[in-house]
Amino acid sequence: MSVGCASDRPPSGGAVDLSPLQIRSSEPSHAATGFSGNTIRIVFSHPISGREFLKALLIAPSINNYDVSVRGREAEIHLYDHLDPATTYRVILNRHMRDIRGNKLDKTEIIAFSAGMKVDTGSIDGTVYTGNLTPASDALVLAFRNGGTPNQPDYLVQTAQDGTFRLDNLAEGGYLIAAVSDSNGNLRFDAESEASAVAHKKQISPGAPPLNLRFEPDAGTATRQPATPAEKHGTLTGMCRADAKALTIEARRKSDNASFLTAAVMAGKGTFRYIFKAIPPGTYTVSASVPSRPKENTTPKAWEPGRLDPFRASEPFAIYPDTVKIRPDWVTGDIDFSLTP
Repeated sequence: MSVGCASDRPPSGGAVDLSPLQIRSSEPSHAATGFSGNTIRIVFSHPISGREFLKALLIAPSINNYDVSVRGREAEIHLYDHLDPATTYRVILNRHMRDIRGNKLDKTEIIAFSAGMKVDTGSIDGTVYTGNLTPASDALVLAFRNGGTPNQPDYLVQTAQDGTFRLDNLAEGGYLIAAVSDSNGNLRFDAESEASAVAHKKQISPGAPPLNLRFEPDAGTATRQPATPAEKHGTLTGMCRADAKALTIEARRKSDNASFLTAAVMAGKGTFRYIFKAIPPGTYTVSASVPSRPKENTTPKAWEPGRLDPFRASEPFAIYPDTVKIRPDWVTGDIDFSLTP
């Protein structure tokens, strides 16, 4: 790969434009079929630098033989590899790409196209959470077919500020789905320094229910025992619907990340009730997980995160959509939600 550019200096004169960087047009356009050229052209709203464009660019599935040229608002990707007409390709631009004045894209930009007569239309969406169950913005979600490696995914996308993601233009079939923290923002997985999160099963198909992915909690997270009668405490109770044999409920206090666990009791097929009889005051995030060893759940254990390489599925989990306030000597009830593996 090589890159050429006219100038990386901002243009002189005129009012400073602080509007977000955007793609104005591309050739091929998004979802185009029958692409027979060897040059991809992208026109931006503002002048960009070749250095910034090349740093932000990724093509998936991988095309190794290409170079890039940039002049003003226009960028060109010159392809020297043969394109497979049965494959949907994606030109992916990091949402942190900046123009010459420092204005960023407001989302991951993806241009999908095919040299054949069909662009794949499947999708998988969901949310990525940190270990303490807050949304993981700017995580990188990867999708693999046929045993791909962490640094050569077939598809990828960055999460939004609320942790949500959507992988579009997927071919039919099953995918291994994982998220990585991508702390350096380079659209690649650096295994020595970045965390990973995996789905609750190895193969996820387009059209599946929304996925929840969660990074492993910090090593310093303490699982706390319920409060003693001498402490001022509150009570938390509710119901969770899940197709499972056992269910663990976690209440995680936001102020200090303390984690409280209880085993839910099956009240009927697919319905569980839970109660924390004595829990310290504070604001909590409440979640449920399906233990991988249900017979041992009389003493509930913390959620198991699984691993990426070699793959081991995480335990399925769901989160109550709002934070929950616990007050001394109050019963906080009807904290009801569902878990759909």
